[in-house]
Amino acid sequence: MPRFLRRQPPPADPRVLVEEHLEAGRPTGWFEPLYARARGDAGAVPWAELTAHPYVVDWLDDPVVAPPGRRAVVVGCGLGDDAAELARHDFEVVAFDVAPTAVAWAQKRFRRTPVEWRVADLLDLPDDLVGGFDLVVEVRTVQSLPGVVRDAAMHAVGTLCAPGGVVVAVTLVAGSDAVSRTWQGPPWVQSPSELAAYRAAGLERVALEHPDPDERGVMEVRLTMRRPGPA
Repeated sequence: MPRFLRRQPPPADPRVLVEEHLEAGRPTGWFEPLYARARGDAGAVPWAELTAHPYVVDWLDDPVVAPPGRRAVVVGCGLGDDAAELARHDFEVVAFDVAPTAVAWAQKRFRRTPVEWRVADLLDLPDDLVGGFDLVVEVRTVQSLPGVVRDAAMHAVGTLCAPGGVVVAVTLVAGSDAVSRTWQGPPWVQSPSELAAYRAAGLERVALEHPDPDERGVMEVRLTMRRPGPA
């Protein structure tokens, strides 16, 4: 059958998917159907930019604080660009995502890049990932989770970090409480007070960098944290 005659499913609406899976008790379950229905079209994945995030690139070129070793993990790796960037900087990289389609897609895009690609849920981490990394990179994953699980997600990010290790997190933050209350996601904006959940995971803040709030009243921040311990 000619391609133009094949029936293609309509683009997945993230809000509908979130509501459906949250009601079913699967707060991270909506990522897989979104990637699957994209059918290899990155334009159908709202956050796919097919390049490493500039905040990550800049941090790797000029680290706020040096990780104590070269073992790194990327949380919610999506299509794999941030993981590939870490590998180019000679880190030993594990990259995981809850969506098997995303992991397979990333692996195909970077088949010659030395990254260990894994399917794993941030809210139910495998034991072998916990506490095993000198550098933890989380970009726009926590902000894509509904508020009822975001504290747990931030705590889980922190548990990946080994003593003396470093966490770099990139997320949207509201410039005022009014903005955070009225924001429609996904992604959702975080309030500044939410970021305290990282402290509950035993992390200490090293730096919080961001531009001024944009016309929507939000700013994308880069948060660098460290777990106390041997450097």
